Amino acid sequence: MPPVVQQPRTAFPIRLFLLFFLPLALLVMACAWYVGHDRIKGELGLIQADEINSIVLAVRRLDSELQVPIAQLRVLANEPVLSQAIDGTKGGLEQLGLKFMDLMAYNPVYDQIRWIDENGKEQVRVNNVEGRPARIAREGLQNKASRYYFKNSMLLKPGEIYVSPLDLNIENDVIEVPYKPMLRLASTVQSSDRRPHGILVLSVAARHLLDDFTESIGNKRDHVMLLNKQGFWLSSPLAADEWGFMFNRYITLGQRYPDAWKIISSRSADQVELADGLWTWSSIYPLKVADDSRIKDIPEWLVVSHLPASQLAMIRSNVWKPVITVSSIVIAVFGILSALLALAINGRHQAKIDAAKAQTEAEAAKALSNEKERYRMVVKANVNGLLVVDAEGRIVLTNPALDKMFGYNPDELLGKPLEILVPEAVHVDHKTLRTNFMSKPSARPMGTGRVLTGQRKGGEHFPLEVSLSPFKEGNRQYVGAVVCDISKQQTTPVPV
Repeated sequence: MPPVVQQPRTAFPIRLFLLFFLPLALLVMACAWYVGHDRIKGELGLIQADEINSIVLAVRRLDSELQVPIAQLRVLANEPVLSQAIDGTKGGLEQLGLKFMDLMAYNPVYDQIRWIDENGKEQVRVNNVEGRPARIAREGLQNKASRYYFKNSMLLKPGEIYVSPLDLNIENDVIEVPYKPMLRLASTVQSSDRRPHGILVLSVAARHLLDDFTESIGNKRDHVMLLNKQGFWLSSPLAADEWGFMFNRYITLGQRYPDAWKIISSRSADQVELADGLWTWSSIYPLKVADDSRIKDIPEWLVVSHLPASQLAMIRSNVWKPVITVSSIVIAVFGILSALLALAINGRHQAKIDAAKAQTEAEAAKALSNEKERYRMVVKANVNGLLVVDAEGRIVLTNPALDKMFGYNPDELLGKPLEILVPEAVHVDHKTLRTNFMSKPSARPMGTGRVLTGQRKGGEHFPLEVSLSPFKEGNRQYVGAVVCDISKQQTTPVPV
């Protein structure tokens, strides 16, 4: 079985592959980057708009909550029954208490209505007890001279109104439990002769305000908070943060997030993304009246939303995952197509090279064939006998003149030993001479004076001269011989 010739493996055309693949890959990556950032921008835009909307709803819910209490405080401060109680009119305190009870009955958001005299002593007080007004007996009245809202209110000019910060109610110097968030509106009161006689205080229960705030933010409760102007939490996703200033826990948003607070405290409303997340905020002024010049210490709160950076990163990751997956698949497909195209073009180019090579080889083969044909014609046309033997002494080529000279048919001598052409008596000696000659071959021209004896097919001997020309083809040794019949020259043959 002939050996299988393995075709040499063609190297992968990496440069041609990269020429096709890299521009496509870069284009896909650029498109992926654009699409990813555009989708992230859209997703974050929706989230930012949603956060702003939540803040606006919360602000609207809390805005202007104190307009009615301010108006009622002003009306109450000018009631004749108040002047009568201050002047000591008989039954004046009882009438004032009834007035307070009527006002509270129609306004259940009030937790307390009080007249505190100039010494800080409560003179009339009505409490909201489970939704019903209840007047406190004289022995239950307290002295509030040390409370900040009494001190600040006593500094008011006639007609001015003080609004306290939002904090927890304190009774008998102890924070009331359960906690009662409270806003206090106060105005100075005068007797009929215009002398100051303490303050009139409406304590507005702020729990409903905070409940309204919590309800308005809905599912944003986990990251929306209500702060006072100093950055303390009034309502927070973390209950432990609330009312810290009431319990000597002076931890503020500014201490926890200084970079964010620096911006928040400098703008009334805005939205900004920082390293720690997305911040959205707006100031709230729960007291909006036409003439606010008569209001002292108008409260200002902040509604703040904080989406942490981890949540934003998750949003970005959720956008990038499908974009990267799809772009990776597209790049892989382009890679395969580029590889196939590179292989096809390279194959076509290689085919052209192979075709050119084959054509060159065919032309060379043809030229060789023509050369061989010319050689054959020369050999056939030569009047002298020509033959070629190999290293083992087998005849591999004869021309017609030699075949005729020795009486053989064409190609009959091919493969036969050279000794068939010499007399049988000298076969052994001739073989020895041939072997020695093959070991050290050398050219021997005709006309050296040596006459040999040949033997024709019929056994007839005749004289001849021989010239020898050794040559190699590949690694094989051959000897070419020109044989000339000299029997007509009347030369006496001598045996070899």
